[in-house]
Amino acid sequence: MKLREFLSTLRGAVVVTSHVNTDPDGLACAYLMARLVEEVGLEAHLCFPGGISSVSKTILGRLGMSWQRECPEDTRTFILCDFSNPSQLRELAEKFSDPSVTLVVVDHHFPEGKLVPLAKLAVVEREPASAVIAARILMDEGVNVCATLATLGIAGILYDTKKLLFASSNTFRVLSWLLDSGGDYRLAHSLLVEEEPRSEKLAKLKGLLRASVFEVCGYIVAFTEVSANEANVARLLVSAGADLAVVVGGKKESRLSIRVSDELQKAGIDAGEIAQSVASALGAEGGGHAGAAGVKTTDRKAHGRMSRAIVNEVIERLFRYLCTQRSGAR
Repeated sequence: MKLREFLSTLRGAVVVTSHVNTDPDGLACAYLMARLVEEVGLEAHLCFPGGISSVSKTILGRLGMSWQRECPEDTRTFILCDFSNPSQLRELAEKFSDPSVTLVVVDHHFPEGKLVPLAKLAVVEREPASAVIAARILMDEGVNVCATLATLGIAGILYDTKKLLFASSNTFRVLSWLLDSGGDYRLAHSLLVEEEPRSEKLAKLKGLLRASVFEVCGYIVAFTEVSANEANVARLLVSAGADLAVVVGGKKESRLSIRVSDELQKAGIDAGEIAQSVASALGAEGGGHAGAAGVKTTDRKAHGRMSRAIVNEVIERLFRYLCTQRSGAR
């Protein structure tokens, strides 16, 4: 059943939300999905109880759009955008496990999270951004969007595709549609330029200073620990030359961020699969893309076990797959 058809069978208001510290992709996906909800005659409540990122706040401010944190207490239908694990929005986790609640998931992360089997309908596709999925749904259904929403959609896509460095054929299809709808590409591009917070700069520098670097079968692996901004540090390590970057961090919880270079992805190494394997070993939640993935657990003392698990998994995959492959080629 298509999403629009499914929504037309519902009654009452619908909460549309995204993960904690919602990034521009999750934000754009949510606002686009809210437009679809309104198109079928239902009331859409856009709310982000886990807050939104600084760049997301900048985007909404410059576009003259508002957002709210609090969600209505009595709503029984939720559209979850750009995530599919309850740990990614703990503020509503109890509601997600309520069998009387209707869940819809729109996401692009793999492996699929724990909320997908609980959802009445899940649209999970291998696209570079969840906003691509949301925009394609509206485009295919003939739903009109205003110029401001189209610009937000473009910004969300540019953000998660690293300004089209990672793109699919659908990416360009929906971008063309968003531009035809009045979206301002230049404005969307400028919305993503922001001053790097001091805390992020410090995290990156500390991550570099603490990094351990070793070589496995000709590939460079970098491992480090920080207290926050794990994903940004992992991204920095790959941009500095690492083929595989692993960053462990977190204060109130234990988090792991994995980044894999384009070359290593082509060789068959998938960050999402590594994250899922480590998560299973730790009883945690994990997933992501081939190039970027993460693991999260509420156990604050799991840093040591997480570090050992990820190192073992990385070395095993590289040695058993790539080293064997290279020795066979020789």
